Amino acid sequence: MQKVSMNAVELEETLNLWRYMDLSKFISLIGEKALWLARADTFRDKHEGRFPDDMRIAIEKAYANLGSNKNFLVKDADDFQDYLQKNTFISCWHKNFDENMVMWAIYGRDNNALAIQTTVKRIMDSVVDTSKLSGYSLILKSVSYQRPEEISSELRYEDCFFIKRPHFRFEDEVRICLDTYFPENPSKTTPYGHYLPVCINGLIERILIHPDSPKWYEDAIKSIKKEYKIKAPIEVGRYGNN
Repeated sequence: MQKVSMNAVELEETLNLWRYMDLSKFISLIGEKALWLARADTFRDKHEGRFPDDMRIAIEKAYANLGSNKNFLVKDADDFQDYLQKNTFISCWHKNFDENMVMWAIYGRDNNALAIQTTVKRIMDSVVDTSKLSGYSLILKSVSYQRPEEISSELRYEDCFFIKRPHFRFEDEVRICLDTYFPENPSKTTPYGHYLPVCINGLIERILIHPDSPKWYEDAIKSIKKEYKIKAPIEVGRYGNN
């Protein structure tokens, strides 16, 4: 497999990106000094990367024409889909100028949550080492929200992971996506995720604490910031009930 470097696709460098998380994920991020790219088939949404109907039909025809050729490990569209989901690794971000009340409601249900704010440029500049990552591509790109009938059957297979159904439009999602699928040597024996090493102080511009979190939680985040020598300022969110 070839080594990969990250490419940003049609994104302004100054675009603000947010990741909402609980305390355990925050500690994992700063402790590992790495972003976790989760395997696509571990996501709750089982439609992740699913082929549009026209594309699936075209793929089925292509594999049917191959017959029982034993030189091809991939047997049909469903098998190909399974290979892709087990070879695609994703980190999800929310694009917005400022914090978002809906994101707080989804990811901060117990109030003990926080959000880190960065930019496209900060993500690109903070990646310090991709030498342990091998694959076809590593892309930072916006998700588009389309109905199945709106999607072209000539879509590249890796683009399937940047398309979601319209009722997810509120997420305004940008994804880091690592594709490790190689047709010449496909494999389903893949890890549940990969760490993408980053410079934490380069990555994080601001830390926002859930607007309804208790005082002890704010104090805990400040202590963690001091312990890990994080330079980003800490602020309390504005969309709470207080």
